[in-house]
Amino acid sequence: MADPNSGIKITDVRVSNFRSLKNVEVSLGDLTILIGANNAGKTNFLDALYAAIGAGRKLFGQDDVRLEAGESLPPKDRVITVDARIRPLEADGCIVGKFPEGGFWTALWGSGIKQDMESDFDEFVGIRTTLAWNPSKGDYVVERRFLNEWRAFDNWLASKLDEKSRVNAAQIEPLALHYIDAKRDLEDDLRKQGSFWRRMTEDLGLSPVDVEAFEKILTDLNHDLVGKSGILKHLQDNLANIQPVVSAEGGEIGISPVARKLRDLSKGIDVSFTAAGSQSFPLGRHGMGTRSLAALLVFRAFASWKGKQAVEAGDHLHSFLALEEPEAHLHPQAQRSFFSQVKSIPGQRIVSTHSPYFAGQAGLSDLRLFTRRNGETTVSKLDMSALDSDEVMKLRHGVVNTRGDLLFARAAIFFEGETEEQALPILAEAFWGCNIHELGFSFVKVGGNSNYFPFIWLAEQLAIPWYVFSDGEPYTIGRLDGALNKLGKPKAVACHNVFVIPGGRNFESQLVAEGYLPEIEKVFDLVKGKTNFLDDYISRLNGNQRKGRTTRNYTTTDGRQKAACDAMSESKTRLAEPLASVLSAIPDETRRFPACIRALFNKISADHDLRQVSKEAS
Repeated sequence: MADPNSGIKITDVRVSNFRSLKNVEVSLGDLTILIGANNAGKTNFLDALYAAIGAGRKLFGQDDVRLEAGESLPPKDRVITVDARIRPLEADGCIVGKFPEGGFWTALWGSGIKQDMESDFDEFVGIRTTLAWNPSKGDYVVERRFLNEWRAFDNWLASKLDEKSRVNAAQIEPLALHYIDAKRDLEDDLRKQGSFWRRMTEDLGLSPVDVEAFEKILTDLNHDLVGKSGILKHLQDNLANIQPVVSAEGGEIGISPVARKLRDLSKGIDVSFTAAGSQSFPLGRHGMGTRSLAALLVFRAFASWKGKQAVEAGDHLHSFLALEEPEAHLHPQAQRSFFSQVKSIPGQRIVSTHSPYFAGQAGLSDLRLFTRRNGETTVSKLDMSALDSDEVMKLRHGVVNTRGDLLFARAAIFFEGETEEQALPILAEAFWGCNIHELGFSFVKVGGNSNYFPFIWLAEQLAIPWYVFSDGEPYTIGRLDGALNKLGKPKAVACHNVFVIPGGRNFESQLVAEGYLPEIEKVFDLVKGKTNFLDDYISRLNGNQRKGRTTRNYTTTDGRQKAACDAMSESKTRLAEPLASVLSAIPDETRRFPACIRALFNKISADHDLRQVSKEAS
């Protein structure tokens, strides 16, 4: 097994003017997970890094230069810039201040190793790759140079370069990025020149004596196959007519059902997979999930094999993998399982994903959110220093592991309980004319008024717009205000994206207060399977004690309303969904949405350029 610690780490990557990436910085760990919506810039970032320091590097081109709104061509002075910072590591994987004297990386980069004047003169290697217009050549030119300094991000493009020498391919190759995109397929890789499979199998590592012996066996096998097959012999005899046409000097035609040379075996190697209780089939007849997974496992074999070879040769190799959408073609349980396979790949890994099952297993500090607004990408990272250990545990187990979809949300709407969880999505679909998943919204139950903080904190950290729909009981508002205060926000009453049910009421009692008793009674009769359910409820329970040892009194003027509130409170989970459906079907649009919910939806509409559907409910 290859030593996972190569002695270095690429710690930071900065990109400017590459497609949607006007100016971004991404810090890298051993495993870095890129999340965000489609077209947010994740693939652009991987492409930029691969073009800068990739293995078999893809070249930058004019089409990669960022275009501002209204531009058909970029101005000639606009330059693509990609900076990568490399730091030395100790044996335990911790970053240290200096590269070891006489070490492999010191010999490789030499004077390219600089001291960071802004951080105790710690040593680093900075490689800047640029694509710039060259007037004398009349074309764009790529250059790679070492950086003399690593400036703060707000002024990074002004960093001074080492003008004495360019970075050559040999200085990049031991740490070059390998990029496996979402179209990976081992069936294709078996035949494709330059694939990880072909690079490993073109030299099987056999001695010359073994090669000669095996190739004699292959020659004899071909001779016997053709000699005993009437069809192959017939084909060979007919193909012999090529000779008098194309050559006057004689010649011989031969058919080789099996490769005669070991170097050609890799072109015809096939891989079969046998599921339990089934016959064996080649990969080409399996689904894309199996073939995609196999391609990734071949890279893992390639990385560990190359690392082993480097160690045996006294060299160093930094395994650096970019992986696009590892969940592609895999079902949810397989996505969860495959996370451990990715973690087992040695070196550094950058993974872009749309899978909450995959991202939910990553460390919170490993996540990078890509967001694109007005054609420009921004990148966010979680600052875990603001959380204590209990909050980190609550965030991980209560949010990420169970609500990983929140990481990918266009906006998040938080609320306390199950009633809202069932009712709000139905009302939202009636309001906007499409379901919340089409809109990219996550409606999230926080599971108690003490749990708002980690959910809102995560949304804030990842720049996800968030909203709170809260019951109005004083204790609940007190807990919500505490979470908002901890986040540096104003109290709920003054927070523009927090909507509190007025009058100290909860969801159910507010519906009664707004005059929805006829709809509520209709749902009672439907759910309970009897007519006039509320009359029966009042008759049975008037004068009895509630759980809090207070006596029920339904004989007052508002007694029927009180009974409805009590009955709903006792059957919240059964009533919420049918009640929301009945409300959303009210013919009078002015009554279709309770006031506080309408205010919430109107605010979301304004923030996300949405419109309420105008058609009447059926």
